[in-house]
Amino acid sequence: MYSYKDQLEIIQNIKLSDGDRKTIDCPFCGGKKKFTIDKYDGKIVWNCYKASCNAKGAYNGKRSVDAAKAYLSNNATQRKKTDLLPCPKIQTKADNHPPAIDYLKSVNSWEAYQRGYIKVTYAPAEDRVLFHSQDGLGAVGRSLRPAKAKWWSYGSLEHGIAVGIGDHAILVEDVASACSVSRVDGLVGVALLGTNITKGIRKTLNKYKKVTLVLDNDAASKAVCVARRYSCVNSVRLTNKDLKWLTCDQIREII
Repeated sequence: MYSYKDQLEIIQNIKLSDGDRKTIDCPFCGGKKKFTIDKYDGKIVWNCYKASCNAKGAYNGKRSVDAAKAYLSNNATQRKKTDLLPCPKIQTKADNHPPAIDYLKSVNSWEAYQRGYIKVTYAPAEDRVLFHSQDGLGAVGRSLRPAKAKWWSYGSLEHGIAVGIGDHAILVEDVASACSVSRVDGLVGVALLGTNITKGIRKTLNKYKKVTLVLDNDAASKAVCVARRYSCVNSVRLTNKDLKWLTCDQIREII
């Protein structure tokens, strides 16, 4: 995982003119043509659409002479519409494909699917299991075969993916862990799809009475920083075991 400072150092070496937008190989994870960077009105915005990559951010730099003139004449450049990777056109129910069922069961996500907490499909052309967001605007897909990128992001996922029923949200990094958490009564797993709490995810969390952030021990300093920065997080828990591998009793013990 790259910190914002590390990302910015690399981003500032990418040459862009005001109004430019580039789609390139990600300089952080190597994802082919999955990284976009925009420059408009002196601002730089970047994002990687590979689900396992945390490269994302914005920087308010100085306007160039041309950008300043455009601003003063009320003709400042606007950010171009972001291209989102569309979901595969051909999908089938996850329970129509035995390997998809086996995968869901192996990461304790089968119950969430069976209970209707989350929509899960299978994309045969890509051999991926897709976990869809509640608003239907995006999904993350997990490859069932060896691949350079196990996870891909599709569509818009700005609100994260919430799974389960209850008033206690458990913030986790990945959607399989969110599904695993939802097996415990009263708990809702909310997948950050990274380690950052975006504005959209903060809106998602407004409906819950209590919010607990769970990250692995390696992200202890990150967890503390997040808890201090966002008042929506009531408590932090650290674990050396991924929640998608744990039983309900083990999850209760951590929470």
